[in-house]
Amino acid sequence: MAKGFDSLKKQITETADKLATSSSKVRKKMTGVPAHKHCRMCQTTIPMKADPAICKAEACDAKWAKEEKSRKSLKMWMTIFIGFFAFAFIGPILQNLVF
Repeated sequence: MAKGFDSLKKQITETADKLATSSSKVRKKMTGVPAHKHCRMCQTTIPMKADPAICKAEACDAKWAKEEKSRKSLKMWMTIFIGFFAFAFIGPILQNLVF
């Protein structure tokens, strides 16, 4: 039985050594990638300092402008909607307190 444990221990050690060497190789390869971002529209690489996070393609710029306009409109309507419901619930309470 001790022989079986010894062979199992040897196999585990060999597997751990193989994993350690392969992971260090992968880690070395990954450090060679320069820091970058990806365009939010087409996913091409762009510099880290790009603001907004889109490439210089006209299609991406047009799509970004359309989405930005839509986002601003949605934000405005959500604010109005929340304000309306806040007034609908708080208005009657204030009316009872005042009158």
